[in-house]
Amino acid sequence: MTGRNPFAYETANNLSDEMVADYFIDDYNYSRFLASRRNIFLVGERGSGKTMALLYNRHRIQRLIATRENETASLEFIGIYVPCNTHLTYKPEFDLLNGFLSSVLSEHLFVLSIAHSIVTDLSDLPDLLEGADENRLRAEASAVVAVDLPADFPFFDSIRVFLETQIRDTQRTALSRELDAFHEDTFSFASLVMPLLSLLKRGIPALRDSHYNLLIDDAQALNDAQHRALNSWIAFRDHSLFSFKIATTKVALGTRKTASGSSILEGHDYTTIDLEKPLHNRRTGFYHLAKEIIKKRLTEVGIDASPDQFFPVNEQMQKDLEDAKFAVRKIAIEKFGGKNKKAVADYVYKNARAHYFRSRSPKANLPPYSGFDTLVYISTGVVRNLLEPCYWMFDRAVSDMHSDDGDTAPFAISPSIQTEVILERSALTWERLRNRLPNDIEDCSIKQGKQAFQLVDALATHFRQRLLGTGAERGGISFTVSRQKSSAVEDLMPLLRILQSAQMLYVRSGPAKDRGRREPYYVPNRILWPDRGLDPNGQYARVSLTSDALWEAAQTGRLPNPRTRKGDSGGMTNGQPELWADD
Repeated sequence: MTGRNPFAYETANNLSDEMVADYFIDDYNYSRFLASRRNIFLVGERGSGKTMALLYNRHRIQRLIATRENETASLEFIGIYVPCNTHLTYKPEFDLLNGFLSSVLSEHLFVLSIAHSIVTDLSDLPDLLEGADENRLRAEASAVVAVDLPADFPFFDSIRVFLETQIRDTQRTALSRELDAFHEDTFSFASLVMPLLSLLKRGIPALRDSHYNLLIDDAQALNDAQHRALNSWIAFRDHSLFSFKIATTKVALGTRKTASGSSILEGHDYTTIDLEKPLHNRRTGFYHLAKEIIKKRLTEVGIDASPDQFFPVNEQMQKDLEDAKFAVRKIAIEKFGGKNKKAVADYVYKNARAHYFRSRSPKANLPPYSGFDTLVYISTGVVRNLLEPCYWMFDRAVSDMHSDDGDTAPFAISPSIQTEVILERSALTWERLRNRLPNDIEDCSIKQGKQAFQLVDALATHFRQRLLGTGAERGGISFTVSRQKSSAVEDLMPLLRILQSAQMLYVRSGPAKDRGRREPYYVPNRILWPDRGLDPNGQYARVSLTSDALWEAAQTGRLPNPRTRKGDSGGMTNGQPELWADD
């Protein structure tokens, strides 16, 4: 057993190839799309696993995995990783140039970075040039780049050196603004990447049947010209040689327009995969994925325990929850009759946990938040949100052992440590929400930061009133926005976008009350709720709130006094008003 913290949530780019191969969990859903000839957009906010998925499909990782299994890596699909959040893509100095030059140089640098990634990754493949006429390859490649490539360098290295020289000269020229006719010598995707890939297919026997998956990471970092160029390449109908797998955040989802002004269409030109998973109960896909992630990380450091064993539930809370289920089942049988088992089971499922929270003394401390289920739910369906509290819990447990033996690790995390860390992380999240949004989020003013905090604060109060009341949807911890034609929407939506950028709010899509229609709904980060004594576990009961009410909450810090819907038991109960919205 090792004392290394298995829940390190370092950015995937900073992980070694071995750690990517060890820690990645293949969910067998979107992975089959990545190993295909389709154009794919992987969409999700930071920490949802986009980079990890791309890196895992990089050919050098697949080669490492094959070597471990004493196999030869297939060259059918070759994943080429192209990071965009680097100095080679977005260049703010291009904003000083006229539109045409800015567009041309932006695409030029982007194309150079893609070509650089291709030759760098391929140069790692052993014996790749076996059976190839290297002199002919070099001559044809020289024709593509319009310079004589040096013969004293290995083939791929000679191209790489040329590309690095081009990247350097382009940046120097752009900074000097002495462009003259420089743009006439720039490259496009069609003049560099496509001829290069075609050359490799013709000239290298091992690559004749290969398909290149160009893994474009952090596409939100591209400027508008680069987005349009990328979309133009996606619109290219022939996917026999290459396709794009593009990772981008939801909040900064770029344009779908091409350089010519047309648009790419989902289903026709590309497929979108949402990596942020809805999390309603134990049957949802993310719950099973989370269990596999934690199990694998424990195994990697020699801990022989299931996730439920390593993160046990507080025994008293578990007993109290069972008592709550018994009490609610008794109420349900009286309400529906003993023979209507489905109605009874549904009623217990929806109300047992709320009954536990309502039955607690108002003077009691916050509930003991613990157990693997709780960790999954407070993640809000985002992998990094799952690993972060686990990391701090493991670190706290190791510290509490007071051992000088660096190879010692805990066999389980006590419920008390789990509760301490969850409440600490919850309080820190509120602190960031209260004080740091203008510093952390671009284009967030001090006024908007205050409004965003007041909006979430008011939602927390409203959800607590529902939880402790006796009306409908007591487990509501997400919401939809109704009356979107109101003028308040124009003020509200920028705040929701700021909260989404800060990962205080996630956007999901679900069925609307009108059959056949879907609507977006908003899920505040569940790590917020423990600090307010709310229940982060369980289903996503959605509360419909008007845009006017939400905008008033952002300005005043509280939702307005709602009116009561007549004839509905979910109205004014126990002095707790229910907020209704007209559909």
